[in-house]
Amino acid sequence: MGGIIGMLLASRPHSPLRRLVVNDVGTVIPKAALERIGAYVGKDPRFRTLEELEAAVRVVSAPFGPLTDAQWRHLTVTGAKQHGDGSWGFCYDPGIAVPFRAQTLADVDLWQYWDAIACPTLVIRGARSDVLLKDTATAMTRRGPRPRLVEFDGVGHAPMLMAEDQIQVVRNFLLEE
Repeated sequence: MGGIIGMLLASRPHSPLRRLVVNDVGTVIPKAALERIGAYVGKDPRFRTLEELEAAVRVVSAPFGPLTDAQWRHLTVTGAKQHGDGSWGFCYDPGIAVPFRAQTLADVDLWQYWDAIACPTLVIRGARSDVLLKDTATAMTRRGPRPRLVEFDGVGHAPMLMAEDQIQVVRNFLLEE
């Protein structure tokens, strides 16, 4: 959701954003990707142990690409909460799924916002992403802010920006003059 919010903010007249990094989301979000996300978002499963929660995170988040055991643990712990009964779950508002259920899903088209962005922009894409398709990412480089596009092999939606090569791409872009 951060990439979408970033695009919307950057498209506003007199936006204070000076640089924009868009991580694996684009101007067209396919219905099929929304259906995949809608299948699990908003659920509030409970797990007996943190280890069981981590196993579930590894399944749902497998498209994030190869992560170390320490990175999987970090991802789990920072998104987890322990309930009063001792069980573990995800630390997010299940109400985030209301829009998925409130309307019929269809492709989302954000081109009008993209074309209004003027700040330097970097688009990051997982080479196996179902959210930011290759054709959409390529088209984005020809319109709007005409961003630099960087793809990471072996990753779907979305690069976690925990690997040094991913961090370096973002760091270099943000520190450019």
